[in-house]
Amino acid sequence: MTTNILAPFVKLDESFQFYVSGRLFEMSETEIKEVEGTQNSTLINAINAFESFQFTEDSVRWFHGPSKFIYNLAEGVFQHNNSEILGNSFSNHIMAAGHIRYAEKPIAELFESLPTLLENFVTLDFAATFEGNEVTVNLFKLNEDVYVARFNKVNKIAKFFKAANANEAAEYVTKETGESALLFLKEMVEGQSAELAIKEEKLQTYESMISFLKDQKGLLANADRNDESIKEAESLINGEIQSWEDKIAALNA
Repeated sequence: MTTNILAPFVKLDESFQFYVSGRLFEMSETEIKEVEGTQNSTLINAINAFESFQFTEDSVRWFHGPSKFIYNLAEGVFQHNNSEILGNSFSNHIMAAGHIRYAEKPIAELFESLPTLLENFVTLDFAATFEGNEVTVNLFKLNEDVYVARFNKVNKIAKFFKAANANEAAEYVTKETGESALLFLKEMVEGQSAELAIKEEKLQTYESMISFLKDQKGLLANADRNDESIKEAESLINGEIQSWEDKIAALNA
């Protein structure tokens, strides 16, 4: 499951459009629908950038042959590999240096527009992506409704619909991808699904604690094994790991 999805978007008069998993959607206060395309040049540029460049937490990267161009989000500067590009415009600089051909200048100019274009990217807190069995399913939450967008990578068949309820959406995700959407829909599912969502949340917490403790244990790997304080620390960590593993076993019993 992938949440907090980065997506190109544009604000319209009474709605906004956003791009997820190669498809365009429009969201108003009351509904979400799939749209075939857009004439909005800003959104088109944002989508092209999203599909052309690699977005990370601290940078946007464009890999072009042996060259790696970087836009550093924190510092607001462009780089070629590890060298900062100063003075000349980014696109003119890399073309003059022979890193790109003239025909490739439009994509360089798109990369150069990132400082302003990034205003048309948003992290979607109402969406989640599930993948498995060559199928991608996106869920979108709006008020009390759950919308489902499915795409089969093999036969290229797409489907979009509003689920009857959250339970139906969760069952659909599991059937299509083998993944569970219960955590994402935990505040909306009912009955046994709600109980399973609580269980999954506890398991996730327990597994996170075990992972954290194992990381701490790893920090002791190069310590003096004859040091009594190191032995005590390792023993304490092992005891805590066993405690959390016992909780997982009891929960799964």
